[in-house]
Amino acid sequence: MTRVLHFLFVAPIGRLPYGILYRLADALAKVLWWSGYRRDVVLANLQRAFPDQPESERVASAQQFYVHLAEVLVESLRHFHAGKDELSARFHHVNPEVLAPFADKPPGVLMCCGHYGNWERYAVTAGGALPIPVMGVYKPLSNAFYDDLILRTRGKQGTELVPMKQVSQWMRDEAGRAKAVTLAVDQRPLDPKKAWWMEWMGQETAMHFGLEAFARKYDMPVVFFAVGKAKGKPRGHWEVRYELITTSPKAWPQGALLKAAYDRIERQIREEPAHWLWSHTRWKHPRPEGVPLNEVEVPDVQPAATPAS
Repeated sequence: MTRVLHFLFVAPIGRLPYGILYRLADALAKVLWWSGYRRDVVLANLQRAFPDQPESERVASAQQFYVHLAEVLVESLRHFHAGKDELSARFHHVNPEVLAPFADKPPGVLMCCGHYGNWERYAVTAGGALPIPVMGVYKPLSNAFYDDLILRTRGKQGTELVPMKQVSQWMRDEAGRAKAVTLAVDQRPLDPKKAWWMEWMGQETAMHFGLEAFARKYDMPVVFFAVGKAKGKPRGHWEVRYELITTSPKAWPQGALLKAAYDRIERQIREEPAHWLWSHTRWKHPRPEGVPLNEVEVPDVQPAATPAS
């Protein structure tokens, strides 16, 4: 039944011109807002992150977030049919040459980001735009039809997808191959007692330690990639910029790589709040008693332009 409904209703929407898709997105944003879909979560997160803002500004940011969320949704429907040329014209990888020095140096590089901008379009385009094989971590869907469809869509330009529970084993198996492993670091850990806690966006925040663990274990350089609206371009155009954080992760204090990544995500959010995933229950759990709040300084060093030989 899912397959039938997809080809009767969902697939035809994805074939509509962008102009009509964005009209649908505007209508969907209003429906999401007025229906109350996760509105309490969105407003609560904004209040915690921007306590000094007038309520009217936070409400405006929330409404803009729903427009952004609807845009990402309709653009994702387009992914099922869009070709490489169309996607390349609307999603620009500004400086992929940052990754070129790692293309022939196993085990490769770790790339980190937040759930900011159109991360779905990034996942679809990265494999065909970067000078190094790309691996993305994903959480399998319960619906087998859409799980397979989205996997094939994200991978059609070469991105390799690995389920979250298999990442550690995959990293061991692929240690001898140069590749770029992408991690969205701003997800909420399931167990707050096992998380790494630091202050972020003015909040005590639980963080996954995977970026640190993999970088240190495999001595992998770390690159941050920032997805955002393409400046000076019409609606629906995105760009991503890459920034080398370090080629020497083992030399950094524990937690500093996470802080460097989260600091960059915070700068994105404060510059344009509407494009982060505010509907996520990011601060659901308080810090458990006995779990430390870590204070870490990011080394005041400029990363090398190329990795050490």
